[in-house]
Amino acid sequence: MRRIKNKIEDRVRYWLDECDTYTVSLFISGFFTLMVIGGVSLILLVACMRVCKSNEASQEDKTEKSTLHTARYTRPEIPQMMTDPQQRAAYYVKHYWDGYSLADTAFIRSNDTEQLFSDFIGSLQYVAPEESSAALKRMMCRMEEDSTAYARFCMLSEKYLYDPNSPMRSEEYFIPILEQMVGSRRLDEYEKIRPADRLAQAHKNRPGMAATDFSYVTLKGKAGRMSGINADYTLLFFYEPDCSNCRKYEQILAELPAFIEMQEKGIVRVLAVYPDDNEEEWLLKSSHMPRGWIVGWNKQGDIRSKTLYEIRATPTMYLLDKQKKVILKDASLEQTIGYLAAVYPGPTE
Repeated sequence: MRRIKNKIEDRVRYWLDECDTYTVSLFISGFFTLMVIGGVSLILLVACMRVCKSNEASQEDKTEKSTLHTARYTRPEIPQMMTDPQQRAAYYVKHYWDGYSLADTAFIRSNDTEQLFSDFIGSLQYVAPEESSAALKRMMCRMEEDSTAYARFCMLSEKYLYDPNSPMRSEEYFIPILEQMVGSRRLDEYEKIRPADRLAQAHKNRPGMAATDFSYVTLKGKAGRMSGINADYTLLFFYEPDCSNCRKYEQILAELPAFIEMQEKGIVRVLAVYPDDNEEEWLLKSSHMPRGWIVGWNKQGDIRSKTLYEIRATPTMYLLDKQKKVILKDASLEQTIGYLAAVYPGPTE
């Protein structure tokens, strides 16, 4: 061993004697450069390994979550032999909630459940009314098995189908849910009061029914009744003098050429009604209403006191036919314009 050590020392001394200072410096510099490169490479290697492990962990986490979500909900598989689109849609909505698990409270309260509810409501447009009604009741009966799920779905139903600001609001879909709630074993008699009241209101002034009559006085003090308006179509426009949305709707209708022509020809009349009791505010702020509109105040106050019409937000619009039967109830501006455009395509040249 000592001989090998001495031999190495002799070779180093020989190399140093033969090489000049520049060569030695160059060698030492290269050696340290290689050391630095090696160190950096090692650091990068460790970092890459950590990133890979992190990605693998993240992927495993996503896979685990996906598996959990799959376990919590499975969409219905439509039988392949069923080829008719209407039959397929009916089967889908009928069995939509069969694969929904009631075992996980956190999932019931999650955004995933809300999205499932929204998707379900959207799919109801593809089935007949009796099928959508049955599917909605079936959903609520399914959720009735768990108190948390039932409370959650009652809340979602109100949010999506009853809230006046919801783009998906639908009395047609809300009625079967209210009917199920009124007969539910999950709710006591006190808890059933509100859904029972809403159900009673929902059955008033339904499309095809004669609209409830009421009296009004105009800005000039002239008395009138809704039933006395003579026109092919009557648009009831319940409003508030300070309502910004009312102003927006008024402007759109006042600038719509076809609508203006329909008014001029007596095809449609607009009865704008203030249903509350502040006469002074109504007189002060209602003079701006569009030309040709009948602007009235329900002085008797029975629209509110007897809930002749349920007005949850303003404006609330009803479109009536010549016999004052309801065509559109609590309609959006788009629905109203769309219907009138279909019966009166546009202004004449």
